[in-house]
Amino acid sequence: MKHTSNLKALKIFLTIYGIISIMLFGTLFLLTSIDAPIMQEGGALRFLRWDILSKHVELMIEIVYLIWGIFMLIAARKPLSNLSFLKFTLWANLAHGILMIPQAMMVGMMYKMYTDIAYCIFLAIGLWIWTPSGEEIVEQKMA
Repeated sequence: MKHTSNLKALKIFLTIYGIISIMLFGTLFLLTSIDAPIMQEGGALRFLRWDILSKHVELMIEIVYLIWGIFMLIAARKPLSNLSFLKFTLWANLAHGILMIPQAMMVGMMYKMYTDIAYCIFLAIGLWIWTPSGEEIVEQKMA
């Protein structure tokens, strides 16, 4: 029974994270595309950027995370059929989040612990907790 509730929790987690990712990165993609003043120096959302990169680099990063969000929604429907995606997402975001910690410290952006870094680490922890292990997968398929 615990495994069924974990799978249900994973589906909910992926759905929520997918929706948040699509909304967040879709909005950032749009704002970056139009060079919105709100994202520029002095703008209210400037804190969402690390440094102002070449526009094409920012757009590439934003579109990757936007598509990632879409695939989280797809994986939410059938998590057991998308385990390699979930494992990749877990480890890629854990590594990305851990790498950003010293980078944020070096450039004096400690608030990134509550934005970019929190996004990556929280996603990795949620997947760590709710993605079923090999034994759980066998049990669920037998049930």
